[in-house]
Parts: sequence; C-alpha cells; structure tokens
Amino acid sequence: MTQPTTSKGKPVRLDLDETPENAVTARQYAGLAAVVLVSELTAASYLLVSTALPGIAVQYQTTQTAWVLTLPTLATVVALCFLGKLADMRGKRLILIAAIVLATVGAVMSALAPNYAVLLAGRALSGLLYGVPALAYSLIRDVFPKRMVAFATALTFAGVGLGFGLAPFLSGWLVDSFGVSSVFWFMVIYQAVCAVVLLLTVPESPLRLHSKLDWPGALLIGIGSGAVLYALGQGSQWGWSSMRTIGLFVVGVACFAAWLWWDKRFSYPLIDHALLRSKPMWTTVLTAFFVFAVFATIPAIVPTLLQTPSTIGGEIGFGIDAYGVAFFLGPMGLGLIVGGLTVGARARHWGIRTPMIVAFGLLAVSTLGLAFRHSNLWEIVVWLVIYGLAMGVAYGGYPNLVLQASPPESQGISATFVVVIGNLGTGLVTQLTFVVLADYLIPESGGAFFESQGYTIVFGATAVLAVLGLLSVLLLPHGRRRDVLEMRAGEEDMAKVAANQ
Repeated sequence: MTQPTTSKGKPVRLDLDETPENAVTARQYAGLAAVVLVSELTAASYLLVSTALPGIAVQYQTTQTAWVLTLPTLATVVALCFLGKLADMRGKRLILIAAIVLATVGAVMSALAPNYAVLLAGRALSGLLYGVPALAYSLIRDVFPKRMVAFATALTFAGVGLGFGLAPFLSGWLVDSFGVSSVFWFMVIYQAVCAVVLLLTVPESPLRLHSKLDWPGALLIGIGSGAVLYALGQGSQWGWSSMRTIGLFVVGVACFAAWLWWDKRFSYPLIDHALLRSKPMWTTVLTAFFVFAVFATIPAIVPTLLQTPSTIGGEIGFGIDAYGVAFFLGPMGLGLIVGGLTVGARARHWGIRTPMIVAFGLLAVSTLGLAFRHSNLWEIVVWLVIYGLAMGVAYGGYPNLVLQASPPESQGISATFVVVIGNLGTGLVTQLTFVVLADYLIPESGGAFFESQGYTIVFGATAVLAVLGLLSVLLLPHGRRRDVLEMRAGEEDMAKVAANQ
C-alpha cells in the first residue's frame, strides 16, 4: 500500500490553512488565474492549428492534414501515464512545467520545419500540452481549499472557451498576415510566459506517493494506443483488410491485454486495479471517453467547412477566410465558458451528474442539427452556440467526477489516465472523421475541402456518440450534490501529515 507524505526534506506548506476557512488569499486567486492561463494552451493550440489546416495543406502539398491534429493526441497517449505517475511521485507543479517546456521545443520545431515530416515531429512533441489540464486540476485539489475545488476545477476547463473565442481570430490574422509558421511562433512565446507565471504564483504540492515508476505498463499502454491510432490513420490507404492494418490492430489489443496482465503482478502498478474496477472510476472513464470523442469533430472540421470556396463548395461554399472563421467559433467559445462556469459555481447545489445529463442531450441535438441544417451561416451559428454551452458543462463537469472517484494521493495518475483514455477517443474519432471525409474530397480543392454529404455523415455520427455519452452518465453512481459536499480534499491529507510531524 502507498501512503501520501510530504516531499522529502521539506516542511509541509499549509498556506491555505493559515487563513480562516471562508477567506481566499490574493495568492490563491493569482494561482487560479495562472492555472486557467496554462489550461488555455490546450484549446488555443488546437484551434490555432486547426484553423490553419488549409494553409498547411497548401504549404506542404499534402492531403494528410489529419496527422497534424492526431499526432499530438498520440504523443499524449504515449507520455501521459509517465507524467501522471511522476507527478504523484515527484511533484505535480514540477511535471506540469516540464511538460510545457517540452511542448515549447515542439512548437519551435514546427515553426522552423523545412518539410512536413519535421512539422509532424514538432506537433508530436507539442502533444504534451494536452496533458496540461489533467495535471493542473490534480494540483488544484492539493493547493486549494475544499470549498473552492469544484469551481476551480470547472473554471480550469471552462477557461478553454476563451481560447475558442480568441484563438480563431488570432490564427486567422497570423495566417493571413504572416503565414503558417507565425502560428507556431506565437505558441512558443505564449507557452514560455505560462511556464514562468505558473512557477511564480502556484506552490508545489507537498503530497508525494511512495512508489516506483511502472515503465513496462506505461509503454504497453502507449504502444497499444499508438498502434490502434496509426492503423486507423493508414487503413484507408493500405486497405482495411490488409495485413498491415489488421496486424496493427492485433498489436494494439495485445499490448492492452499485456498491460493488464503485467500490472496485476507488479508491486507498484501504474494505476490501482481495484480503483480502476470500482464503479465510480470506470463509469467516469467511460463518460470522459465520450466527452472527448464528441469534442473531437467540431473544432477540427468546422473551420474547413466555413473556408470552403464558393467556386467549388456548392451549398457550403461560404468562402470565409481564416480570420472570418473566428466570428463563428467565438460564440461557441463564449457558450463553453458560460456552461463551464455555471456547472462549477452551482456544483454544491446541483451536483455534477444532472448537468452532465442535460449537456449530453444538448450535444446530441446540436450535432444532429449541424448534420442536416448547415447550408446557412445563421444555422451554423445557432448550433455552435448550443454545442459550446453544452460542451462547457461536460468539459467542466467530468474532472470533478474524477476528483470524487479517486483519492488525493493518486490524483496525478488517475487524472492523466482518464485523459489518456479520453485522448484515445479523440484520436479515434479524429482519424475516422478524416477517413470519412476523404471519400468526399473535392478534386479541384487541392486536397483541402470536402463535399456537404461528408459533413452530414460526420456530424450525424457525432450525435450518436453524444447519445452514448448520455447513457454513460446515467450509469454514474456518484456526481450528486452530496458527493460534491463530501468529497475528500488534498488539504485534509496535508493537515493530517502536518499533525503527525
């Protein structure tokens, strides 16, 4: 059994307990702002790059633009289990900053890329950004008062709506004015600033997990996920019945089976199997999978839909430039912020489960609307606002479910494991999305734009995923109001540790 302790050789920091229970210090507000700023990296980087996809396709003369979005997800899947376990063992803030620094190196590579292969290598390293929110909200539980945890966690994820609101404007202006590489240079500067602000404002968590790093387990999860994602990405070219495609799927399944076998016998498994088998945890993992899966399609393909030239797009030939896309994604981002803030602020009154049920219902309605009513710009705006509002609730709600389902001393690995599974959903859906769209490629578009029917199929399939997500929420045994009020917080463990010293 592993137990939480303070970091070796250092006194316990109880900054949060030095003030009355109902007081919140300026440093805590500054720290929360820093964590939200860091979490903006995920949404901002995704949208900055997805808005630039048509430009990337032209500059590097490629039709395989899906990999620009999928490779970061793949890198996240491979690396996050290592990062989560290390965060529990060595310190959550330390690993969080390390991830940001490595992602910044990846952004430099992408900015300077002389060819498409180097660009993809840089994007893979930049994928560490996708683990930032999980590391951030596991840190929140340790360094924020219990009564603030639900709101701060939801705000961390709802804050990505600001990225949806501003990133398209910024990306469009950068691409139209300075070219594709300017997007990556902006990411370099922004990420460097975030690392410094985080270092200056947020204290390190004093909780430590005495354990060993399960290298074989983490590698098996990473290789297995990577094999499945790569098979999906190449299946349309190799053929779905080819030995290479089938072989990769078999390798992926075998790696997952080997991980389960190994971790049952290893003294320090990557994640406690008893915890993973508990109903609160496995239902939370399932729900998160569908949150990420539904989130995968809209930001990835709506910018391309809107930028389809009028000369080749027919009923969807809107011909909007990269900057103009922001006027459509901006309202969606605003809805995401409102939804996330609402679920966080009212969690102690409504719980999390009920808002999540409503959210998945609205996600199904909005994506079904996009499937059959996307010929007019005003219709697209309406569906995107509804989608953003619902996604804000879902995106702000699911990390609170993780906090309720796992103990503080295992927060890092629990949070990152859930994100690994979620990003596997993102990668699977993203690849399948572009596989479907590839069959509806407009020949004269230079490999960048697709016919209306392809979008109908993808949006319709997303609505089905939202319905499945709704069913997964109904299975949750937790997430009610009493679970929010009774949740065990990291500050309680730190107080116990301090009392025993």
